[in-house]
Amino acid sequence: MFPLLQTNNTLALSEELAEFEGYSSRLATLDYNICVQSDLFVTNQGGNFPHFLMGHRRYLLGGNAKTIKSDKRKLALSFDDPNIRWSRFKHHMLEILHHSDIRGIAFRKPNDSIYTFQMPDCMC
Repeated sequence: MFPLLQTNNTLALSEELAEFEGYSSRLATLDYNICVQSDLFVTNQGGNFPHFLMGHRRYLLGGNAKTIKSDKRKLALSFDDPNIRWSRFKHHMLEILHHSDIRGIAFRKPNDSIYTFQMPDCMC
């Protein structure tokens, strides 16, 4: 479903990645920079990393960052069924995509993370 998926291992030579091995902070920084510049960001986890990343992408792209936030329960049900057929799995993925933040346009609710939904430059 994602033929253009790239990772740091496909974007860099093993010699280039050698200086990052054994340093989780450096690898996370590399991953962050790759994700910020990508056309599409897909996440299925909570935590600071994806929240900072979604906010940074929204800021850089004027709120038009394409992001897919998958429904973990639906995704787990799909992966939990060893006999699932491709058509059914594809249907589940399209449902998840339909309900995700694909366009990146979202408005901050009062209890949302300020990192995911950053404030405007001027709060006058």
